Amino acid sequence: MEHLKINGYIVKVDKRKTKELYKELPLVSEKAHCGCPECSYYARAIMQTTPDIKQFFDQLGIDPRKEAEVWRAAKNEDGTYYYVADYHFMGEIQDVSELDWIEIDGAFFGLTNFTGNLHSSMIPDTFLSPIVELIVRINLRSDF
Repeated sequence: MEHLKINGYIVKVDKRKTKELYKELPLVSEKAHCGCPECSYYARAIMQTTPDIKQFFDQLGIDPRKEAEVWRAAKNEDGTYYYVADYHFMGEIQDVSELDWIEIDGAFFGLTNFTGNLHSSMIPDTFLSPIVELIVRINLRSDF
């Protein structure tokens, strides 16, 4: 596992295993996952974010177009859409169970060690402990 320092804490990440698991998953825009208009939009728009946001996902081994539970929470006054998405990756936060929100280019990322039952509809069966849950709050442009 790689060791990343995030918010002053060590986060162990099995990037290789996470990438391997994500490779087999459908895009959120595909009917095998959801395929609704909001998820389809998210899958396109999340790839148009800043390089730093894309790099944050990549360092965890996450393909941001896959695995997530995605909610379009609101349309903002500026025409952007406010989304909340929930991802998972193989790893563990050391010494604490969760990290304070991390802000990157206007997006917010929350990390929590997953301690629930692994037989969850939110987590693909192929994922094994230890798992970190990543919650993303992001405003995405509405012109795609």
